[in-house]
Amino acid sequence: MTKKRIGFLNSGGDCPGLNTVMDAAVRALCSDYEVLGFYKGFEGIFNKEYKILTPEFTTRYKFMGGTVLKSVNRGHFAVKVGLGETESLAKEVVEKTVKNYKELDLEGIIAVGGDGTLTVAKQLSEAGLNIVAVPKSIDNDLYGTDFTFGFQTAVSIAGEALDRLETTGYSHDRVMILEVMGRNAGWIGLFAGIAGGANAILIPEIPFSFEGVYNFLKKRPKKNALVVISEGAKPLDGDLKTKDIGGVSSEVLLGGVGESLTKFLNSKPEIEARNTALGHIQRGGSPNSFDRILSRLYGVQAANLFKQKKFGYMASYHHGQITEVKIEDAVAKLKTVEPEGSIVQMAKDMGIYFGD
Repeated sequence: MTKKRIGFLNSGGDCPGLNTVMDAAVRALCSDYEVLGFYKGFEGIFNKEYKILTPEFTTRYKFMGGTVLKSVNRGHFAVKVGLGETESLAKEVVEKTVKNYKELDLEGIIAVGGDGTLTVAKQLSEAGLNIVAVPKSIDNDLYGTDFTFGFQTAVSIAGEALDRLETTGYSHDRVMILEVMGRNAGWIGLFAGIAGGANAILIPEIPFSFEGVYNFLKKRPKKNALVVISEGAKPLDGDLKTKDIGGVSSEVLLGGVGESLTKFLNSKPEIEARNTALGHIQRGGSPNSFDRILSRLYGVQAANLFKQKKFGYMASYHHGQITEVKIEDAVAKLKTVEPEGSIVQMAKDMGIYFGD
């Protein structure tokens, strides 16, 4: 008896745990389905570029960082533009994708990605494709889940960087500034800052000023300090910092606010500051234990949702349980840090400065 076919893909930025999800999903599906792994996300369906995935293949890469299926966040399916805005897929792109989907005799697709990928998934679902989703993002900014896989690994990497920066800052009586990723959500900055013993945490959700940071640091009895700043943090007395890396990109690339703060502080008396931007170090390498477990649970849950024909749903982690939510609910809005929430308040109770 010929097995039914199911597609598997990941799209958007790379993230620790992508290969782990793939391996778990293939293991849960292989007895009933032939799994086609599409290269470079939805572009793989558009171009009919894929590999038959078997447990013998996927198990070799299950804890390896990156993705053996490759990934893109540009091309025909780049619906994220500007700072969080989205646009609709071109009609001809949707039509060719649907055509290839039918010609490949797919019963459906498991799509792994963040808000951009899942926005594409939502639009293709509306065009008739059967899609189940898995939430992926080091930014942890998907509304439909407590945690996206990859986030905890990114926090661990940033936390280790803070441990190292603290020793050199102490040695030279310097303010060490660490700029972390996260785009318009401050989750990495918040969690890494608390884990790494930061004295100040500056995130997009809470306004701050350069002068306010200086005044806070000036009043400290010690000259050395740790400051974590999210790439999307916008100072009241400045603009949101973006990077120009050349070429053509559909997204605004954030970064540089840590350098701007450092220059400002170094212009003031009694303070010597140094800046470190972790950049892509946060998203490379193997997943930590938490993300390995979460990725495997997500992969199996996606397979189960598919078997139950719960198309249009995303695997979700909520209150310690693996469950599901509608894809349209998961991308309805960005999940950001609540400035009045308990985590921020407890950090403030420890004396951590947030700029307000």
